[in-house]
Amino acid sequence: MSIPSLEAIVDPELAQKVIGRSAVIIPQAGILFHQGQPADCLYFVKSGGANLTMQAGDKEFRIRASQGSLLGIPAIVGNQPYSMTATACRDAEVFRLSSVAFNDLIKAEPKMQQAVLRILAGEVRVARQALSDLSLWSE
Repeated sequence: MSIPSLEAIVDPELAQKVIGRSAVIIPQAGILFHQGQPADCLYFVKSGGANLTMQAGDKEFRIRASQGSLLGIPAIVGNQPYSMTATACRDAEVFRLSSVAFNDLIKAEPKMQQAVLRILAGEVRVARQALSDLSLWSE
């Protein structure tokens, strides 16, 4: 089974606004966040990539996030814990923005809401494709 990839669908203007309000980080051991952890930040992968994993029972699902991906949006927007664990690839350049700063950005710049909706739609599409691929493997 192939590992699905998140498309880099971040609006360039949204990316610049996130970078302008955030700090570049060097994640300890590459971990950005853990599945089940309270969502307090989102992460923008400026260069390199990240691996996302989700534990579901005895199965582990993986997704690759490429350069230009914004990670943690579903958790931040839904005010829920992270549903996956994100690990930055070696040499990735990652920016972290607090959920408070992100919500302030969306309130101050309402047109950014459309960009966020496109990201969420892309994530739904990847999840549906992964489910479709999984159903083919179980037949």
